[in-house]
Parts: sequence; C-alpha cells; structure tokens
Amino acid sequence: MQVTSLSTSLYPHWQRLSQHAWSAAALLVFACGFILGNVYLMAIAGVALCAIWRQVGVVAARNVHRLVTSHGALLPSEQRADYRRTSLRGGGLPPEEDPSESPVESVSEHRARKSGGKEKTTGDLVNRMIDQGRYALLLRHETASQLSDEELAVVLSEMDQQMSVIPEGRVLVGEYAERATWGTSPVSADCPGLVHTEGCYLDRYCVTNEQFQYFVDDCGYEQFQLWPEEALPALFEFVDRTGVPAPAGWTSGQFPDGWERLPVVGISWYEATAYARWVGKRLPTDAEWTKAGAWPVETSPGRVTQRRYPWGDTFEARRALLWSAGARGPQPVDAFEAGSSLGGVVQLIGNVWEWTSSSLDATSRDQATGDGHSMNVLHGGAFNTYFENQATCHFRSGERPLARRSNIGFRLALSFDVVADQEFGDGGASSVDDPSATDSSIDS
Repeated sequence: MQVTSLSTSLYPHWQRLSQHAWSAAALLVFACGFILGNVYLMAIAGVALCAIWRQVGVVAARNVHRLVTSHGALLPSEQRADYRRTSLRGGGLPPEEDPSESPVESVSEHRARKSGGKEKTTGDLVNRMIDQGRYALLLRHETASQLSDEELAVVLSEMDQQMSVIPEGRVLVGEYAERATWGTSPVSADCPGLVHTEGCYLDRYCVTNEQFQYFVDDCGYEQFQLWPEEALPALFEFVDRTGVPAPAGWTSGQFPDGWERLPVVGISWYEATAYARWVGKRLPTDAEWTKAGAWPVETSPGRVTQRRYPWGDTFEARRALLWSAGARGPQPVDAFEAGSSLGGVVQLIGNVWEWTSSSLDATSRDQATGDGHSMNVLHGGAFNTYFENQATCHFRSGERPLARRSNIGFRLALSFDVVADQEFGDGGASSVDDPSATDSSIDS
C-alpha cells in the first residue's frame, strides 16, 4: 500500500515539532524555577532537556553514519555480511564452516572464479541482496530476466536452502481441526473448517535479530511506502529502550551481543509486515501455516488426515521449546531440529509465537488482515507456553497488531506465482504483500 505524499511529508515535520514543543516546555519550567529560586524545578527541567536532545543526537548520529556508509537507496552498508554465508542447519550454534567445503557456490565465489580470482565487489547488487536475505526481490519476473543463468541458479539455490515448499491442498483449521485430530479417524470433505490453500514457499526458520538488523540499518522505519497507512500514527511507538526505531528489546538501534541467531521479538504485526515487504515476501496465512505443520494427507477420495504436531500426534518435550524445557527465553532458530515438519520447517512449535496475515475472527475467503481493531492469528506457542495443547499445529491464539511482546516473532512466505522459476513456469503477476493471493476459502 502506497502512503500519500502528504502523510510522508507531515511525519518528519510533526516529529521535529514535538521535539521543539517539549523543549520549550522544559525551558519554561527551568525559567520558572530560576525566577522562584527552586532548584528542584530547575533540575527536573534540565534532566528533561538532556533526555529530549539525547534522543535527537542519537538519531542524528545514526543518520550521519548512514550518509557516510550508504551506497544507494536500495541497500544498506554491509554489516555482518558473513551471516548469510553461515548455514542455519543443525542444532545449537555450529562452528564456522570451511567455505571451500560448501556445496553451494555463492554469487561472490562464482564471480571470483570467473574473473580469475579478482572478485568484483563494487556495486555487486546481487551478492548484497542475497547477504541481506532479499533474494525474493531478485526472483520477481521483471528482475530475474536481467540475471545471467548462473546468477539465477545461485539465487534459486539460496532460496531452496532458506525456504521450504508447501504444496497446494486442503487443510483443516482452527477449532474444527483441534477436535478432529484428537482421534485418528480421517475428516470428510464436508467438515466445516476444511480449507483449500494454494502452494507457496515458507521460511525454514524464523527471522533472526541479525536479519532484522539489515532492515533497521536501511532506515526501514522511515520508508513509509513499506508500512500500512493505518500504522503511521503508531510509528513513534515502535522504538527500542533508547527511543531509536527498532525492536523493543534492542538498544540504540542494535540488538544485544549474543542475540544474532535468536528470533527477533518485540516487534508488532506492522513491523513484521513492513520487513516482509522490504525483503519481497509476506506473512503466511493461517491456513498456510497450519498446512506446513500438520501436513494433511488425503487418505481416500474426499477424506483428509493430518497431524497434531509436525512430528506426529503425541507431544515430545525434546522436539519443542515450551515451558517444560526449562528455558526462560528464546533460543537460536536452528535449535530443536528434531521437531521439524515433513517439509523441513524448523520450530513451528515452541520458542516464539508467530504472526500470520489472518484475522482471528476471519471466516470469509479473504481472511482479512488486521486493521488496528481486530486481532491477528498467532501460531505455535512459545518458550513460556505452559499447556501443551496450546502448542499444536491447529491451536490459534491472537494479539492486536500493535502488540510488541517478548515471545512473538515471525517467519515469511512467498507465493509460487511471483517467482520466475523454471520449475514452476512464469505465473501471473501478483503482489507479494497481498495475502489474498494465496489465501484460502472455507467450505460451508
């Protein structure tokens, strides 16, 4: 959704006006304290002025840094560029891999080999886009046609490592699925809540702090075209502990040391949506998320059987991070791989709840996304989820789109028809941030 030029232009002016207004109020209090000889009033006003202009100084310093290091409006300066070269496969924190043993040749390695070892790093847009996790933008029909066959193969290989294919089909969602999967009998085609969903790609892992840092460094909070219009009044609230635009638990626009591979939390539904648009993807729908975990199978014509958990019908503590595991915070996104789905999606259950694009009370074909008043569907449970029956593939919780909880993260989806993939062919153009492109219908 494009924001009008009026909204875009008023936001920074309103921000400066607010800063000046608070500064004037603090100066007035200071003057009153000086006239009355009240040192307490003067001290309070002085502290307020320091706080106001400290925030201004932090933002100004970050802007100067971006100006000095920027290489274009599309991409940020390269920071931690080796992160995307480190595989997320395997539990815990694997050691640094030897690049010479990597089965996938990166764009930079390919170009270095073709040029006799002289890698062309200046303006290497493709390589930097992959480093930032924005490979989906390179696979759009209009962009992929400008890549060489070898570059396209590298980008597709990157997507294959980072995303899983969720096939087209029917899935039972919500309370109907929760009741039906207590037993082992298959569900008939006329069961309420049986939904058909198109195939898509789904991230194997939740988005990490390291990945979200690229969005923050690229001034993603200031790129108004990425944000739903109804989110603009709330942008002042999307700040970290020091008042800088960033997830709630960060400091001065940076995540704490050691949080690189942890799922990013403390972000609202709107922040997740803006990041998704920035990387060229979207949030999955309720039905897509459920299908990725439950992996329904048509056992006979018109009858469907699906799982309660990605690994089967019985909860196993070693496969998911819930309260019973003893952790009191999120763990790395590549932990608990024993609980992966049949499609290779990791941590659908446990660690953090995950935002979806669907509204909790949606019953129509569109399953409309949150509008600031409704609640959006959350799936999966989190590290502090006590009850195991709240961490199934079908259980749905909900939260308002402005909420920024320490136990809510997200992963992203990508429709088949927006990818210029030789395997799937050139489908019709579709907006990556339009949930209706892959959303589902409920049979009445």
